[in-house]
Amino acid sequence: MYFLTNFQEWLLLVEKKNFMKTLLKYTLDLDQLSPTENIDLAKAMTSVEKFIKSSSKISNVKYATRDAHSKTYATVKGVLKISDNLPQFITEVFQEKEYELLARFSNANLVINKKGRDAPLYGFSLKIKNIKGQDANFPLVNFPLFPTNSPSVFLNFFKSVNTFVVTKQDNFLVSVLDLPSLIKNSLSLFSNMLSVDVIKKILQFIPKRNNFFFSFNYDGIGCYRLGDYVMKIGLKPVRNLANIGKDEPQKDSIAEFISLQDSTFILTIKMCENQKDQPVNDLMKTWENAPEYTLGKITIPQDSMLDSKNPEIENLNFNPFENSEILQPVGKIQQIRKKIYEVSIATRNKLNGQ
Repeated sequence: MYFLTNFQEWLLLVEKKNFMKTLLKYTLDLDQLSPTENIDLAKAMTSVEKFIKSSSKISNVKYATRDAHSKTYATVKGVLKISDNLPQFITEVFQEKEYELLARFSNANLVINKKGRDAPLYGFSLKIKNIKGQDANFPLVNFPLFPTNSPSVFLNFFKSVNTFVVTKQDNFLVSVLDLPSLIKNSLSLFSNMLSVDVIKKILQFIPKRNNFFFSFNYDGIGCYRLGDYVMKIGLKPVRNLANIGKDEPQKDSIAEFISLQDSTFILTIKMCENQKDQPVNDLMKTWENAPEYTLGKITIPQDSMLDSKNPEIENLNFNPFENSEILQPVGKIQQIRKKIYEVSIATRNKLNGQ
C-alpha cells in the first residue's frame, strides 16, 4: 500500500511537470512595439491629455472623467473565495483562501450619457486586495474582442475621436475640419473588424443587447502574466439574470438588485499553451482548447454599494499596470493601453486634486 501511494504521487508529479511544459512562458518580445507604433502612441497620448482636460465640459460634470468607461453605474465591496485543489502555479500567486475586493460597474462610452439608453457595452472592473502584498486590477468587459490587431490603426482612430470630441466642444464649426481624418481612420478600423470571430460575436451579442448588466459574461481585453505563464481572466454570473430590469436604466436596476440580495459570480482563468489556438497578440480571435480553471467565487453582499458621488470613490483607479510584475498585462495592445492609462490617470488625478 505504501509503495502504491508513493507511485501514485510520483505519477501525479510527472503529469504536473509534463503539463507545465506545455504552457507558454512569458517573454518580453510579446510586448514589443515597432518604432512607427511608438510614434503613433505618443500622438494618441497627447490627444488623451487634451480630452481629459476638456472632459468635465464635454460630459457636463464637475470633475475630470476617464477617457473611456466614464459613466459609473456603481462601485461595491466584495469577497473572492479561492477554489480548492488548484495547481501549484496558480496557488503560488493566489496564496490566500479569501481576498477582499472592490468592483466598479460602468458603461464603455468616453462621454457620460445623461439622456436615452446607454449602448450595451459594459465594464466590470475588479481591484483584488493584497495579492502578495499588492492590489491586482482586472478591467473586464462584456465584448472582449478587439476591433483590430494593429496598434497603429487603433491609435490613429482613438486620436481622431478624442480630437474631434474636444474640438466640437470648443467650436463646432472648427470640428468639421477634423471630420475627414475621423472618417478615414474610422474606415480603417471598421475594415479591420471583418474577422470571422468578431462577426460571430456581434451576431451572438445583438439578441442580448437589452439584457441586465449582471447577465453577461465579462472577460479581460488581452492577456496577463500568471507568474511565468500567460493567462486570460473571465467572470460568469452564477444565475441567469437576463430578464431583470428590462425596462429600467442599468444604473437603477443594478442599484435595486444589489440592495435586495447577494450577487455571486465565478472567476475563471484560461492558460495559453500555443499561439495557434490561444494567440497573445490576436485580440480578434476567441481562444480555443485552452486549459481553464475556476479561480474562485466572487460574492457581492447585499447593500454593499459605496457612494460613487464621493470623489474618493469616483476617482478610484483600476489600472492593471499597477499590478505586481507576476500579474502584469501582456501583449502589444496592452502596452499601448498602459501608456494611455498612465497619461489619463495622471491628468485626471491632477485636475481632480487627488
